[in-house]
Amino acid sequence: MVELDDRTGNILTTIALFAIVAGIAYATRTTITVFVLALLFAYVLEPAVTWVHLRLIPRASSRNSAIGVVYLVGVTIVAALGLMVAPAITGQLQRLEAALPGMVAKLTDHQFLANHASQIAAVAERIGHSLGGAAANTGWLLLVPLIAIFFLSHRFALIDAIVDLLAHRQDRARARATIERIDTMLAQYVRAQLALASISAVVYSVSMAFLHYPYPLVLGIVGGALEFIPIAGWLIAAAMMLLGGWLAGAPWIWMAVVIAVWKTVEGVVVSPRIMGHRLALEPITVLFALMAGGQIGGLLGVILSVPAAAVLRILWLERSGGENAAAAS
Repeated sequence: MVELDDRTGNILTTIALFAIVAGIAYATRTTITVFVLALLFAYVLEPAVTWVHLRLIPRASSRNSAIGVVYLVGVTIVAALGLMVAPAITGQLQRLEAALPGMVAKLTDHQFLANHASQIAAVAERIGHSLGGAAANTGWLLLVPLIAIFFLSHRFALIDAIVDLLAHRQDRARARATIERIDTMLAQYVRAQLALASISAVVYSVSMAFLHYPYPLVLGIVGGALEFIPIAGWLIAAAMMLLGGWLAGAPWIWMAVVIAVWKTVEGVVVSPRIMGHRLALEPITVLFALMAGGQIGGLLGVILSVPAAAVLRILWLERSGGENAAAAS
């Protein structure tokens, strides 16, 4: 009989526990994704809640009231925007649906596209599968704003609980600094991504309306939403808008110029001011994270993969720094 020493036994136990945790996480990935999205949604609302709490409702015990005020104002704004924009979007979607047979026929008649019909169909099928999976989880996504209320109302208690869980008595200050660094990074990343996506949606919609695209709002909003997917998102959005313009007979070449100019301005001026270099991830790390996230969680996994990789990077650097400090002492 083979006997294991304590060190080998501890290593095997750790590997087994890690495998169990990974299996449970994979089995409950939809639930975990909903809670992560709720956390990110809470990061978006946190500045507004803090502002209301400190200025309009100054009592220390009124944070829940501030959350209620923010939600009420937010629902009112969303409803008002929906009433103003929804008819235009509905009309454009109806025109798009009516024009689809002609677009498909134009694609089929084009020699290059006809020769690569199978590859295009495969790509379209994968995109449709991803979108279908996202649509199937719409019911789960409706829980995001409700769960976000919990994160907003228990923000500081959750940070304290995480510190208590991860830290020993002698390194609580260091653990708190790490948790707060992750908290700050995620908050800044989510707000910056939302700002960049919103600006891109406006730029795309206004440009396509000026160029007499038949569906500027629909294509602009979808293009802005795709900006949440790092690296590949804007490429998919550009291909979609240019192909849509070509099929509709709109001046898609000028739209290509607009996209090129906007991405240059975004990369040189807008993104550094809004986003900065907070993630500090190498391109190969981002690519690996995107591929792994897509394999694990589909479209939502791709969206969440980069901030998750940034969190792991912070934890790794903190652990390495702590080990180096211990070795030096």
